[in-house]
Amino acid sequence: MNESKKRDFIGQMIGVIESNQPSLTGAGFDPATKLADLKTKYTSAQAAEVGQQEAKAALKNATAAAVETLDTAYKQASNFADLISGIYGKDDAIVKEIRKMRK
Repeated sequence: MNESKKRDFIGQMIGVIESNQPSLTGAGFDPATKLADLKTKYTSAQAAEVGQQEAKAALKNATAAAVETLDTAYKQASNFADLISGIYGKDDAIVKEIRKMRK
């Protein structure tokens, strides 16, 4: 059972227990304590899910920022390589070394 179905099941069980609490109590079982505990755990699970979704969003944003920063730095380094090639010419030793680094 996936997370979404588990959450749905828990929420539905809380509803069933709440609506049948008098009947359960009449049958000799008072669900109040266990129901309160289940509600607390369900609320904690919901909060943890929100935290997990926020962490996923933050990770996605951090990845995008890292990729963008890396691309910008690479373009700058590439521009330096082109500049040096323009200054020294394509047959210069330093330009040949730079060409090897790009492979």
